[in-house]
Amino acid sequence: MIPRQTARKVRIWDLMSGTFIKKEGFEPSVIRIASGEEISRARIMGTIVARFVADDGNYAAATVDDGSDTIRLKTFKTTKPLDALAMGDLVDAIGKIREYEGEKYIIPELVRKVDNPNFEIMRRLELVFKERGIAKTKEIVGKNKGRDASELRKELIEKHGLDRQWVDMFLADVKGKEKGTLKKQLLDIIGASKDGVIYSELMKKVKAKGTDIESAVDELLNDGLCYEPSPGKIRKI
Repeated sequence: MIPRQTARKVRIWDLMSGTFIKKEGFEPSVIRIASGEEISRARIMGTIVARFVADDGNYAAATVDDGSDTIRLKTFKTTKPLDALAMGDLVDAIGKIREYEGEKYIIPELVRKVDNPNFEIMRRLELVFKERGIAKTKEIVGKNKGRDASELRKELIEKHGLDRQWVDMFLADVKGKEKGTLKKQLLDIIGASKDGVIYSELMKKVKAKGTDIESAVDELLNDGLCYEPSPGKIRKI
């Protein structure tokens, strides 16, 4: 079962300027925003500046403006919860990101009216804090690419007080690039031998953790780039 994605607080501009990535199967589609964050469920706060509720109760839409941009909330086969909204309402909305014919929109799961305008100011401050935190995380990770990922993760969270989600986002990107480099290195070594290479030799020739090498070899086999002609030996196809 794919775990339910956390709703990420974002500016509407982040969503509208981001890149929509449609995933296959049960994996949720996402919008990759400028910071590198991938969002499938968004949480926005803004003012209702337009609304429409179909008479037959099968469709409703409300346009939300947060000062950075606008986006539409849409419901299908129902008008709830948008039918309870009015022009000028300040709302806090959570929902799934969708795109159709070039328009990004949100299917709302929860829409709550906000009576205290101070909450809007607080949300803007939260987003500024998040933006600065992500930038700081990216900078520190970039300067410590050669360090052990687990050790660096602990330092970023405990010493610098950075959010786990930001840290994991950038460390996963670095680890992905490192794995790609490791796979290429292994493939070059394996391809240089016509008869294949035994695993113990790979361990000696490549400077990496044994678990990382095993994982990279498994991916080469699964990708169909290599095969095992005999137990304990790997050969390039």
